[in-house]
Amino acid sequence: MADTRAQLLAAAERLYAERGLDGVSLREITEAADQRNNAAVHYHFGGRDGLVRALFEHRYRQLEAARAGMLADLDAAGRGHDVAALVRVLVAPFAEAGTEGPEGYWVRFVARLHEDARFNPFAGEQPYAAGADVTAVSREVTVRIRRALGLDGAVADARLYLVTTMAVHAVADRQAMAAAGIVPRVPAGPDLVDALVEAAVAVLTG
Repeated sequence: MADTRAQLLAAAERLYAERGLDGVSLREITEAADQRNNAAVHYHFGGRDGLVRALFEHRYRQLEAARAGMLADLDAAGRGHDVAALVRVLVAPFAEAGTEGPEGYWVRFVARLHEDARFNPFAGEQPYAAGADVTAVSREVTVRIRRALGLDGAVADARLYLVTTMAVHAVADRQAMAAAGIVPRVPAGPDLVDALVEAAVAVLTG
């Protein structure tokens, strides 16, 4: 059962990343996962909506574990309210996730979600937003950033959303170009993280 679920997640992640949420049928996902039962997605996830949520959350939990470790290190070093360091906690795990596997399917899948108002996990209160337990560390980091900058709710919301949009698409677009055999004009690895952190701090500080 666990293998079937993992195979469905891997197939859906790749297909959704390549073709978008409306460009793939559940039958195609089932076939790509080498499953004979056409109802496999419904059995394991309750349908497409449950599959999309599971796809986002199962890797996002890994990012949050990395962020928790980074945040603990900052606190231990007395830098738990340093804006640039906090931004790095948000950005680095996502950028690093884009290097996993040859084509970075998950970050490209997240970019597809970000473009779809029905499923955008960063859009606030909506039916498909990630559960509070999944994003607890990220929310703690953003609370600290707000406090450190003294930003009011509306301004902070707008700037943090811009930062999220920038990071998601910068990482995903780079991976898509690399997968297509196009040499990206943006850096990779630590250089990409540094560039994103610098740009994000500029946005947040106005």
